[in-house]
Amino acid sequence: MILTKETLTLIKNFAGINGSLMLQPGGRLATISEGKNVMAESSIVEDFPMNFGIYDLNEFLNVVALFPTTQLDFSEKYALVSDGGSSKIKYFAAGSGIVKSAPATIKFPEADVEFKLEAAQLAMILRTASVLKASDLSITGDGSALRVVVSDKKNDTSNAYDVAIGDASATFKVNLKVENLKMLPGDYAVSISKKKISRFRSTSGDLTYYVAVESDSEF
Repeated sequence: MILTKETLTLIKNFAGINGSLMLQPGGRLATISEGKNVMAESSIVEDFPMNFGIYDLNEFLNVVALFPTTQLDFSEKYALVSDGGSSKIKYFAAGSGIVKSAPATIKFPEADVEFKLEAAQLAMILRTASVLKASDLSITGDGSALRVVVSDKKNDTSNAYDVAIGDASATFKVNLKVENLKMLPGDYAVSISKKKISRFRSTSGDLTYYVAVESDSEF
């Protein structure tokens, strides 16, 4: 089996959510953070022949990067990582008790807030959060405008980035932690439920992130 660049990019992204990953049959890749406040899932072209736990995902990625084209040949206890030639690395799987599988696809509740978040807007949110050292993202509606605010919500005098990104017919304030925004660059359809969960669904592929909504949000 040869890993595509798209799947490797996805695995690198998932490493930022959880340092471990369970590869599973079925053409699906999924992960969940240790705190269970971020989950991501995507379809992939590869169909792994068995469950294969990777304990240190960054180490695995570094092993894979040793070869210009990565081929994996799985057995019960290890995978042979190679470029298809005679040079190989035997990489052992972690046990299922050490690396746990992400849950099945989340059944998302009825959305109370929905909007489109463009790639440039997401990139600006993450850049300004880094520059301002801001930890919070607030998505607000005042009955007419939908706005995003990047700030430290515990500090009334903190520097803040504020921009209108659309229309809103309702009044609400949804708070998310910036550190939980682990998305790959791209455009997303965002849905938020008052049951304290949000969903970021890519508009260009089968990739979805679920992010916990902070308890002080107001609907």
